[in-house]
Amino acid sequence: MNYKFSNRETILLKLLGALSIIFLVYLAEMKMLSGLEDSRDALRNKVQIFNATKQQLSQLKAYQDEVIEPYGSFKFSIYLEVNNYSYEEGTAGIFIIPMLSTVRLSMLLRILDGSNLNTIDIKLVDENNYILSVSFDD
Repeated sequence: MNYKFSNRETILLKLLGALSIIFLVYLAEMKMLSGLEDSRDALRNKVQIFNATKQQLSQLKAYQDEVIEPYGSFKFSIYLEVNNYSYEEGTAGIFIIPMLSTVRLSMLLRILDGSNLNTIDIKLVDENNYILSVSFDD
């Protein structure tokens, strides 16, 4: 028994074959895309963890560099010059430093923490303008 497909049946079989190939290609493409998305998400998470670790290490290094060695008047004046702070050195070794932001003020206070300070005085001139006066026990 030889069965011969009619033209209509052969066209339908060809169409079914083509659709099944297109469907298989679509499934393979979706599988690869989901794998790429998972890989990208995993990489993004690892990069975020790396950046957080790097930032923590940088903060620890800055803390170690700034706090372990206490500042004296000479070292403090060098720090002020390097970081572009405007200051005046008054009588008896008192540094008078005008501040335009609380961020810079808090940074200087963090640096001065643990130093051999004699006096420290903060005056509020207006809303975001401070004057910091520091003297050391050199």
